[in-house]
Amino acid sequence: MAARTVLTTNTLEEFRTSFNSLSGTDIGDPAGLNTTAQTIVAAINEVDSAISANDLDFAGDSGSNGSITDTQTFSIVGTANQIQTVSNGNQQLTLSLASTISGLTSISSTTITDGTASINSGSITGVVNITGSGTLNMTTDVQVNGVSLSSQAFAIAQAVALG
Repeated sequence: MAARTVLTTNTLEEFRTSFNSLSGTDIGDPAGLNTTAQTIVAAINEVDSAISANDLDFAGDSGSNGSITDTQTFSIVGTANQIQTVSNGNQQLTLSLASTISGLTSISSTTITDGTASINSGSITGVVNITGSGTLNMTTDVQVNGVSLSSQAFAIAQAVALG
C-alpha cells in the first residue's frame, strides 16, 4: 500500500481523486468482506475474536485441566525410560513405550514376553538363567533336568542319608 499524500499545490479535484482511491485501491470495498462487519476495523476485530475463541482444551489423568491458544505450542512430554514421543513436524505425534522400561511398580497382563522367554498364567518358559539373591519359595515340585528336588527339609535329609 503506497502512502497517499496531498501536496499543498494540488487542486481540490486532485485531492478528491486521491482520497476516493483509498477505499478502492488501498483498503478495499467493505462490501467484499466475508464477515458481518461493515468497516475494516470491525472486520479485523471480528476475526481477532474468532481466532481468540479457537483454543484447545485438554485434561490428563491427573493434574489441572488446561488450554492453549493459536499462538502457543502444545507439548506432550514422555517420561524417562517409559514413554517416548516423536513428532514428525507435520501434524503427527507418535507415542511409544521405551525399549527398556524402568521404575514401574506393577504390570498386569496374561502374557509378558520378550520373544524368547515368557510369563504366561504363572508359568515362566524359555528362560536360560535365573539369577537372584534371597529366598526362593516354591509351594509345589521343583525340578532340575526332569529330576524332582524336594522342598521339604525331612525329605532332603532322608535323600542325603539314603544316598
